[in-house]
Amino acid sequence: MSEITPVRMPKWGLSMQEGVIIDWWKTEGATVAEGDDLVDIETSKITNVCESPVAGVLRRIVAGPGETLVVGALIGVVAGLDIDDRDIDAFVADFQSSFTPAEPDGEGQQALQLSTVEAAGRGIRIGRAGPAEGTPIVLIHGYAGDLNNWLFNIEALSAHGPVIALDLPGHGGSSKEVGDGSLHSLADTVYAALQSLGVVRAHLVGHSLGATVVARIAIDHPALAASTVLIAPAGFSSTGVSEAFLTGVIEAGRARDLKPYMEMLLSDPAMVSKEMVDDVLKFKRLDGVEEALSAIRRHLLDGVEAAHLRGEVAALPPTMVIASKADLIVGIVDPALLGAAAKMVWIDDAGHMPHLEKADAVNAIIIDWLKAHDRP
Repeated sequence: MSEITPVRMPKWGLSMQEGVIIDWWKTEGATVAEGDDLVDIETSKITNVCESPVAGVLRRIVAGPGETLVVGALIGVVAGLDIDDRDIDAFVADFQSSFTPAEPDGEGQQALQLSTVEAAGRGIRIGRAGPAEGTPIVLIHGYAGDLNNWLFNIEALSAHGPVIALDLPGHGGSSKEVGDGSLHSLADTVYAALQSLGVVRAHLVGHSLGATVVARIAIDHPALAASTVLIAPAGFSSTGVSEAFLTGVIEAGRARDLKPYMEMLLSDPAMVSKEMVDDVLKFKRLDGVEEALSAIRRHLLDGVEAAHLRGEVAALPPTMVIASKADLIVGIVDPALLGAAAKMVWIDDAGHMPHLEKADAVNAIIIDWLKAHDRP
């Protein structure tokens, strides 16, 4: 290796402006492979690991534990041993003297345009990003989440085509009225919202409960779905959805009570930030939220609708399933329950939220899928 490669403060999500160095996994002089864990970084949303962009030797650690740096700032340098120390020092000095931070983007609002549409008598919050033309990529979050669960994915996906992220009924900025909380009710409302937006064909991407909603919509309205991507889909494992998680999220009234259930979502509990927990607590305190989540929980636990859905999987459009074998919420997805035509992709070192924990890898997988299934 004869090049000098900067390791920069990464941008994880639309709203990230800066990060705090927590601890380095490697020491100066350590040999690293491309993709090796280099350093833990904390943001307001999550604590995650920054990986080495290339193979080589970690020649300089520029930012130590406790330092806060803006996105794009230099935190380290990777180069071969054939590069003289003086050249490394000169590279660092030149980078630091010429680096200009990007302008703040208003917590991502410029990239994600928010509005509300009326659907089935409910107000549904939507966020839009990307170009005006092309087949939309519709993103539907999971239980007790909202459209912000996709902040690590929207920027990458919107480079491929228009993105529409929405809050399910009972969640986020949408109406908290969910009727009986059934899968059919949720799916019908989402479909009505897409009709209000004039969407006639789309790639449907869902996570957990949202993945099950996506499957229901795609089966009931085959003309709409160009393809589906199901991430950690609820109802497609032999163990069913975790009752402890569903009930714990509803009943926890304080951060210390809620945090253990939030930690169930991720393979590394340390990734759960204080703000992540606080955001869910704030959401739960809104009028109607606990009633909405309780109604949805009943249907997730009785499993009747999921069983009906599994019996109809042959009617799904081209479908890719992204899951982890360490998922504590929906269990290990059983490919046999998804039909022979579904493509199965396993993500290592992730839990129930691979699109957050391994965002770059999952974004690349989804984009390749979209390219293969766009209409000419």
